[in-house]
Amino acid sequence: MNASGGGQTFLARFLRAKKGTTAVEFGLLALPFLGLVTACLENALVYWQQEILQQAIVDAGRQLYTGKFQTANSGTTNMATLATKFRTAICTESNGSPRLTIFDCTTVRVSVTQAETLAGATPVSPTSTDAKGVVTWNPQFQSYSCAGASAIMVIQAAVDVPAYFPLLGSSASRLSTGRRVIQAATVFKAEPYTTKSVCS
Repeated sequence: MNASGGGQTFLARFLRAKKGTTAVEFGLLALPFLGLVTACLENALVYWQQEILQQAIVDAGRQLYTGKFQTANSGTTNMATLATKFRTAICTESNGSPRLTIFDCTTVRVSVTQAETLAGATPVSPTSTDAKGVVTWNPQFQSYSCAGASAIMVIQAAVDVPAYFPLLGSSASRLSTGRRVIQAATVFKAEPYTTKSVCS
């Protein structure tokens, strides 16, 4: 009887006890709280990378806008070589020093295309999905079209970055490898920088 009564007393005391409630509540809330914090941190990192890439493509695009890039490379006809040189321009500051980034700038892919009108300036998707649902880089994305005088140009850049928390991060496009693709673009009408053709 004492054992039974002692058991009931212990159970009653256990149910009434309030010690440790803070630890229990923290244990229940810690996981979703930490998940929210990490999602916010990763989204902040993605936006920072996006802003760096956007500024880089605007700076490099200015060289196409003024004709500086085309004139400097007028003797180069290989489009792949020109795309590589333009990527180098993206990864270089205006003073010639390497651009400070938080992603591998040597893996940036560029697409420089020409449009007939500003309304018809359509960007190219950097990724493509096959019949099996596998997301990979779009082979049509990495291209270069010479920006002639007064031409309307669509300049794009994209790079894949690690996705540390793929389930909690932003909904930006992801490759099948799990890496996130960030991209930037700018559209402009080039200046009538020359009366002769530098795009041959």
